[in-house]
Amino acid sequence: MTDSAGRPRSQSRSEWNRQLHKARVEVLQSLFSREFLPNGFSGGTPFSATSQLPAIARDLRGRIWTGVTENRTEIDGIIQSLSLQWSLERMGRIDRNILRIGTYEILHEPDIPFRVSVDESLELAHQFSEPEAISFINGILHQVGVRLNPEKVGKGQDRSADHEKKGEGAQ
Repeated sequence: MTDSAGRPRSQSRSEWNRQLHKARVEVLQSLFSREFLPNGFSGGTPFSATSQLPAIARDLRGRIWTGVTENRTEIDGIIQSLSLQWSLERMGRIDRNILRIGTYEILHEPDIPFRVSVDESLELAHQFSEPEAISFINGILHQVGVRLNPEKVGKGQDRSADHEKKGEGAQ
């Protein structure tokens, strides 16, 4: 049986969030690897068919991968326009791909709250990037939300306030 979020009832929220984080890590690793291959991956997705991720995490992974790769020109243009004095080529590969994932989620995944997209991107930066990159990534993604999807940013703030009123921590 599953709850309203599609999480197995026997699975804790923290375990569920770890599985969704693993999905994002797999996308980041694949995007990073793709930059070293002259023609990208040859068809399909680069993920193992024997993945241990639950179906919903695999679905998220697939949506992010497809969304980033299909919208890469748009996403890169947005990141470039918000990155004052930094070209995409000058950014580290990890940072650039974290920004692509976060930007895609903010603009194209209406069910993922703004704050979750930013927090997950910052967690990826903590794991895989330099400490200096964290504030850079946070600043760019904040601008993506505020300038290009302010409704989503506002909705996330309302949700956090509701959680605080009920005595629950924000996600």
